[in-house]
Amino acid sequence: MSKNKNKHRQQAAPVKKPDLPPAPGVTTPAPVGIAPSLNPGEVATPVQAAQAITSIHSQVLEAATESDIEVAMIATPSNGDGIDLEKAVRELSEAFAMCKARSERMVRLEAGEASLQESQATLLQQQSRLAADQRDIDEREAGLKKREDEFRSLEDSLRGRELNAEAGFVAERRASLQLLDQEAAAVREELSRARGLMATERAEWDSRWHEQDIKVRADLEALRAEQNAAHLKVAAELDEQRRQFEIESSRARTDVKKQQAKLDVLAEVMAEDRAAFDLRVQQRAGALLEDAGAKYRDLEARLDAARTERDALYERLREREEAERALGNRPLSEVKQELDNLIKERKSLADRLAKRPSEDMVARLETLERAQEEWEADRARLSQELISSRAAVARSSIAVTEMESLRDQKAALETGRDLLQAALEELRKDVDDRIRRSDGVSPFPSCSEMDRDEALQVSPPMYDEIPDLSAFCEDLQQRIAIDPASSKVLHYSLSDIRCFLAGMAMSRLHLLQGISGTGKTSLPLAMARALGAGSTLVEVQAGWRDRQDLIGHFNAFERRFYEAEFLQALYRAQCPRYANSVYIVVLDEMNLSHPEQYFADLLSALEQDPQHQKLDLMTASVEPAPALLQNGRTLPLPGNVWFVGTANHDETTKDFADKTYDRAHVMELPRHREFFKPKRSKARPPVSLTALQGAFSAAQGLYQKQATDAYRFVDGSFADILGRQFRVGWGNRLERQMLDFVPVVLAGGGTLTEAVDHVLSTKLLRKIRDRHDTRPEDLEALRIAVEDAWPRLRSEGEPLKSKEIIRSELRRLGADEAA
Repeated sequence: MSKNKNKHRQQAAPVKKPDLPPAPGVTTPAPVGIAPSLNPGEVATPVQAAQAITSIHSQVLEAATESDIEVAMIATPSNGDGIDLEKAVRELSEAFAMCKARSERMVRLEAGEASLQESQATLLQQQSRLAADQRDIDEREAGLKKREDEFRSLEDSLRGRELNAEAGFVAERRASLQLLDQEAAAVREELSRARGLMATERAEWDSRWHEQDIKVRADLEALRAEQNAAHLKVAAELDEQRRQFEIESSRARTDVKKQQAKLDVLAEVMAEDRAAFDLRVQQRAGALLEDAGAKYRDLEARLDAARTERDALYERLREREEAERALGNRPLSEVKQELDNLIKERKSLADRLAKRPSEDMVARLETLERAQEEWEADRARLSQELISSRAAVARSSIAVTEMESLRDQKAALETGRDLLQAALEELRKDVDDRIRRSDGVSPFPSCSEMDRDEALQVSPPMYDEIPDLSAFCEDLQQRIAIDPASSKVLHYSLSDIRCFLAGMAMSRLHLLQGISGTGKTSLPLAMARALGAGSTLVEVQAGWRDRQDLIGHFNAFERRFYEAEFLQALYRAQCPRYANSVYIVVLDEMNLSHPEQYFADLLSALEQDPQHQKLDLMTASVEPAPALLQNGRTLPLPGNVWFVGTANHDETTKDFADKTYDRAHVMELPRHREFFKPKRSKARPPVSLTALQGAFSAAQGLYQKQATDAYRFVDGSFADILGRQFRVGWGNRLERQMLDFVPVVLAGGGTLTEAVDHVLSTKLLRKIRDRHDTRPEDLEALRIAVEDAWPRLRSEGEPLKSKEIIRSELRRLGADEAA
């Protein structure tokens, strides 16, 4: 509440009465009774005063509304003791409407003042015309005076001639003098008339100007007095309304406090009632719980008795089912009939048993049967012995030959065993020797050698500031053209230099395409030389399948990691010599094998945050490990390394996947270069990574709006036709790339057309090339869309790359080239 009081005090401050600009020669009295709100000597216009009054009334109304809402939220009046908030708001609204009407009146007064100022300006124009007329009269007067001087000089000349010829020319002299006197009189009369006319006109203009000036000053004084009176009245009304509002606010706060006290008492009573109610509920719940427990125990006893009875019945039922199963689940009549038949059969068998032979006969028969069985057994045994004897005779006939063959085999096996034992002993000695030599030796010999190389452990002085990217691109063009180590001259256009540099701001993976001999491999190596950066050339082989072909492999038997040139380049880029500069790794003929296979780990790492970009070289840590390996097995992927792949497209190469194109900065070098005369540049320290990234960031901040407009242009102009007719889409990655790429092109001296045309041709229109489902009419519609949309970009130049892609596809499909 104290905050609202302060707010009301601040809003209730009196407003300065605006003054009109004083007319020339008229002093304006200072405003009385209004606190100054402007700087000393500064006069507010009526519009400013009206705006100030409107602003104060709006703030007062807003403050009153907030306080009323606060009061309403604290408590709702009961028993009719609350304040009438609706009435207060209505009165404040009426006061605000009154102030607004008076403000409109002040605006009209300002309009009247503007018309008076226009009249004063007209008067000033008339005064300027009068001054011009006065200058004309003065010029005419000067001309007449000049003629009078000429006449006087002529008169003096004639008088001289008269003195020289006194004799014989008296009559002629008198006539001449008389004629000259007449002419002089005429000139004097004309001069007098001109002077009178000029004096009359001057008096007339002075009178009219004085009357107009008095009238304007009177009108301004009247308007100023009226405005001062109106302002004083409005200020008094505002003060009165502020006092009334403070009184009503004080009363409302008092009522709120009373209501709050009543609510506190009511809350205490409700808390006591709630405690008593909870106690009664607890007692009633205990009694009900005890009754429910007794009923539960009774039901449980009855349930146990029922379960016992059920088990007995179930046992009787099981016994009956077993009896029925034993009888085959047949009916009782059938079982009784079968029992009767069995009794009859037993009786018949008993009769037959009585008729069988005696026991002696049976014993003799059994004796004969046993004798027969023994004879059969002896016969079988003797037959087996006969077969065995015959086999033994046959084996004994070849025993000598087999013994000689076995002896030869034994001798040969013993010789082989001796040789294997000798080889094993030599291998054991070699292993022991290698183990002795590997103790204390790093499994990464090349990386450890870099740690010991003093040249790589010293940070050189760096070039730390790039004030102008345009001049920097021109300097790079000259430095790239001349290689001090050779006589070779490289001509790359400024647009290619800008594009490569902007690509470095957009992505750390570059793809350079073009026919053989266009300088794809030379450009990144020359760029590294011009920047004073490090570079490594890695020649990709056609048989590469996984990352071991790219970075190397570990030989567990030798305890050595065979580091490939690519891995050595990554480690070298992190050494102090190159840690704060650019390092470029060139993958020559990158698409001889599938990059998505051997370069997969790098493609994935480049998409992650910088702190997660790393390569796991080993499954476990090794000792002693190189200094830059983390945990003895992981190599961080340095942020100063750019990977540049060159690519030809023929029957010996592979096609890049769309995901590789989308993540990379793609350049297609032209067949013909722009030749120029290179100039030798002064030696310069290596350009630091911080300076290069700072220049990129400065450009992106300066041209952020243009880059955003460029992406909106591409998305708004081509998303529909490319998605609907060619099924080509894009995501947030393209927006991020354009926000990084376009500003650097503009800062490097390029145009918006150059940047957007490159992105459109390499990122989007590239996907419509060599497709079998493309129709000529769709390509023609796309060409028209590009031509119609490009003027909306408001940039000079034509999208030459994009149009060339569309034309080449039309020619491939046999469409009319003129179209």
